[in-house]
Amino acid sequence: MRVEFVHQMHGVKEAYQVVLTLDDENSRVIFGSGIILLILEDGSPDWYFYVDLRDPSSEDKCRILEVMDKAGTRTDQRIDDLLLNPHFGDCFSGDARRVADGLGRLMSVANGVPALPKAEMAYEMKRSVAAFADNFLDEKRLCRRDKTWRGYRIALAYFLESCRKPYLEDIERMDLLRFSSFLKIVKKQSPRSVHNKFACVLTFLYAQGLTTLVGKNDRPRFVDKQVEIYEDGELEKLSAFCSDYHRTLYGFLLMTGLREKEAMYCIWDDVNFGASTISVRWKARYDFTPKAYREREIPIPTKLVKILTVYKTKTACGSGLIFHTASGLPDTHMLRALKRNAARAGLNPRAFWIHKFRSSFATLHLRGGADLLSVQAWLGHTTLESTIRYLKPARACAMLDRVNTTFQ
Repeated sequence: MRVEFVHQMHGVKEAYQVVLTLDDENSRVIFGSGIILLILEDGSPDWYFYVDLRDPSSEDKCRILEVMDKAGTRTDQRIDDLLLNPHFGDCFSGDARRVADGLGRLMSVANGVPALPKAEMAYEMKRSVAAFADNFLDEKRLCRRDKTWRGYRIALAYFLESCRKPYLEDIERMDLLRFSSFLKIVKKQSPRSVHNKFACVLTFLYAQGLTTLVGKNDRPRFVDKQVEIYEDGELEKLSAFCSDYHRTLYGFLLMTGLREKEAMYCIWDDVNFGASTISVRWKARYDFTPKAYREREIPIPTKLVKILTVYKTKTACGSGLIFHTASGLPDTHMLRALKRNAARAGLNPRAFWIHKFRSSFATLHLRGGADLLSVQAWLGHTTLESTIRYLKPARACAMLDRVNTTFQ
């Protein structure tokens, strides 16, 4: 007979299995509300105990909430018989070994099977991967951004699809290596996506105390591509086929270096026309928080100030958003419109994306002589290394002349 204990403590999803085995002298403490399942040797459930296991230090060791038979019907008439059983007092002490030992002896006697000697009874406690993954995701949803939570949810769903082992204690290094191959071959993920999802799963496993499953060389790698910027003439061609709205938006992105969501939720109050600056601030109304939880101020050129001054007189709305839909809501289709406008201008839509404006902003400032620390502050980077990536060499004829001069 096998005893399984499904443990739910304080409403948190945690599942454990208590199994009767041999030659295990370890002892663990379990307590809390849960369900004890009594499983016969053929795998079929016999009885279900809905119990409340108390802290072993308390005098009241256990409270039975309900007992069900294998058909799922209430069996209150049999509770009195169980309470009178001499083995019952040892069953619910809060100690997992004694719970397994006592319940096994109790039910063996109840089913007319000779009880095993007490010294031969032991237990093994295992944690359900699916249950702990749910608990981990619940925690991330409460304390992290929605985008971050969705990333963890997708990564763990793929891992559960790849690794069918039900318990955390059974996961091995090979399961993670197979998961990496599963992402590449079955899910057709890019090398960077494989790296990110693998890292999400490792974070989950580390949170469960499994920190030594893989080595440094087992982690998927990807090529860190060179930063791309808009070259001379590309944006001029694009602007010729854009509406005033999108022409202003693209100039705004290029001359502020804002991220897509930062521009999406930017309001007129963020613009200081007198000081020629724009601020990135927290906005409770839109549940928007600046990246790294840091507000910042960015200087903008006089050219952009003039463009925004004219633009404000034409498109100001009640929501206060700078860029918005006809109904005053945030413009969530910036990327789609950019690619559509690029195609209309006869350009390659795949060469146009929103973040490329930010890359161009940083590179142009660095080429123009702005120092790294200032550009780092304008971009909102937490490390200087992130800013150095944008120190892209110029491709102009003047640079080519310098190269030719070097090797004359």
